Amino acid sequence: MERASIVQDEHVQTLMGLGLKFLQAKMYLALAKLGKADVKTISKASNVARQDIYRIMPTLEKLGLAEKIIAKPTMYKATPIKEGLSILLQNRKEEIADLQKKTTSLINNFHANNIKINLQEENTQFIITSEATIFFKMHKSLHQKAQMSVDAIIPLIFDGPAKFIEGWSHPKEAIRRGVKIRLITQKTEKELTPRELQALEKNPLFELKYLATPIPFGMHIFDNKEVTLATSKSGLPSLWSCNLNLVKLAESYFDAMWSKAQETPHPEQKQEAADRKP
Repeated sequence: MERASIVQDEHVQTLMGLGLKFLQAKMYLALAKLGKADVKTISKASNVARQDIYRIMPTLEKLGLAEKIIAKPTMYKATPIKEGLSILLQNRKEEIADLQKKTTSLINNFHANNIKINLQEENTQFIITSEATIFFKMHKSLHQKAQMSVDAIIPLIFDGPAKFIEGWSHPKEAIRRGVKIRLITQKTEKELTPRELQALEKNPLFELKYLATPIPFGMHIFDNKEVTLATSKSGLPSLWSCNLNLVKLAESYFDAMWSKAQETPHPEQKQEAADRKP
């Protein structure tokens, strides 16, 4: 039958977060409650085996959380909990500071200028991206780099993840620089155009069309030089390429879809058009 312990699990978790291991945390909490005790008493209070008490106690002494009292039997005195926590917090701060230095050193050793992927290099024509954060970071960079045009086909943007909607800030910034954006997507008649698109539609550099048939995958073409293609319905993995043949193929596909797509104004635009009729 397991012995009762005076140690609370949540407090154990707190100490583990400050760097102690499970048994170390249980032992220190028990000793802190007792103030001073021998191995037998600590074992009973913490529900930690005696052999583990003997093995682990020197570590608590080294950390400044306990002191050994020479007596028969040998006794141990706990550093008061407030002081003990301060010691652990300071140790944690020093560890984090050391990690920050090591992180900086690691970054410097792999400096961006030394490992930066040159997307225009002849030998780098195809890249597969499977992680969402990297994908959105790449798209942000491609929008920022675009100088003339971005043509995009996006399936069901209204049902997509929130991150896709958040990504409309990138086309907005591109339009401010004079980049022309053409977008093809799909929606049912009952769906309203999101505010993000309504704001863009007012800009002459932005054109929007809808396809009645389902769009099987997403695609972006930047300055007719680079293309990204979703390789699955979920949008990821995604293929990036600067291969001229693939870019031309993507352009042809986009132009064909653009010819088939319809300009469907959102309800506000329909009402404005109706109001203008005599």
